[in-house]
Amino acid sequence: MDVEELLKDVLAVGRDAGFNRVRYIGQLMSQEEQAEFLKGLFNQAVLAREAKSGVALFDYLEQWEEKGMAIVAGRAQSPIELDATPWAPLRVPVSEAKLALVTTGGFYLKSQEPYETDGPENLGDWSFRAIPRTASADEMDVAHIHYDLSGPREDRNCVFPIDRAAEMHAEGLIGSLNDTYYSFMGFIQKPDLLASETAPEVARLLKKDGVDAAVITAT
Repeated sequence: MDVEELLKDVLAVGRDAGFNRVRYIGQLMSQEEQAEFLKGLFNQAVLAREAKSGVALFDYLEQWEEKGMAIVAGRAQSPIELDATPWAPLRVPVSEAKLALVTTGGFYLKSQEPYETDGPENLGDWSFRAIPRTASADEMDVAHIHYDLSGPREDRNCVFPIDRAAEMHAEGLIGSLNDTYYSFMGFIQKPDLLASETAPEVARLLKKDGVDAAVITAT
């Protein structure tokens, strides 16, 4: 096994790992940077054992996560030129409006195909999943490699507030809720395909259902 393959193998991070952004070290950084990270990680682990505290080790991981995110941000360029943001005023009070939820958190029903999180050329997945408003937490799962999934797996409402919306409707704060919500996996390296294909399709579906407003929740 050569050095490149060895580093790739050592730095492989499972998609269910809490520190998802650490994977950028193995995917985007040079061999020299990867070696620097591993050397520092080893030293921090030894110091953490001696100190009987993992705080410095956790800080070290977060620092390298931020370096990886900086690389991602530097590479991200939108191919879409936007003029003034289109604005559609809400024509009825929220207490009379029909609302729908749209999330970029990567939720899907266990009966549906999961999102492609490790696709060719790391382009992401611009497809969407229709989620019934009445779907229980046990019927759902989440797939995303660019944020910590431990929170939404414990309580979906921190990203996809299905239960909170139902409570607000029961209290009369929301007029009605659409029977179907929609979910995307927000890491999309081809936003032009999102803008030209799947986002308009979801907009058409919402309009067909007579939705007055959509609440979009991000991660």
